[in-house]
Amino acid sequence: MSNECTLENMMNKSLDEICAITKYCEYDYINLNDLHYCVLQGKLYFSLPIFIIIGLICFYLLSDTANKYLSQALTNISDKLGLSQNLAGVTLLALGNGAPDVIASIVASNGQDDEGLDVAIGALLGGGIFVSCLVFSMVVLFAKTIKVKYYLYFSLILSIKILK
Repeated sequence: MSNECTLENMMNKSLDEICAITKYCEYDYINLNDLHYCVLQGKLYFSLPIFIIIGLICFYLLSDTANKYLSQALTNISDKLGLSQNLAGVTLLALGNGAPDVIASIVASNGQDDEGLDVAIGALLGGGIFVSCLVFSMVVLFAKTIKVKYYLYFSLILSIKILK
């Protein structure tokens, strides 16, 4: 039996075997597999609230960091360049939002195999389709001044089918 921490080794195993395999998993901060399978005995009704709370804490920390550093940097750069708040939000904020995706795609596509390139293209297209279809549909749905019901339902159904 291989004790590598891979999904294939954890499939169709008992809880004790999965717990033994998760001891070999290396993580920088928290071993969530060990927490779920060993500490909480694989009980989803204990694990799910803890993971949701961890996710909410991560989103709070991300928004707090963006508020402290990205917003201040955006303000300073727009003041130096003499840009209005609207123009800075449309250009510089979009650049700050898209730069990590572009850099991650460049890094992913520099590998020897074609899988990295497939993942990079898929991530960029998936994000673009998500924003174009689902977010735009929600904006149109909840906007009070736009009266486009038939097109809205068509684009919402199309976005749901694409994301499946």
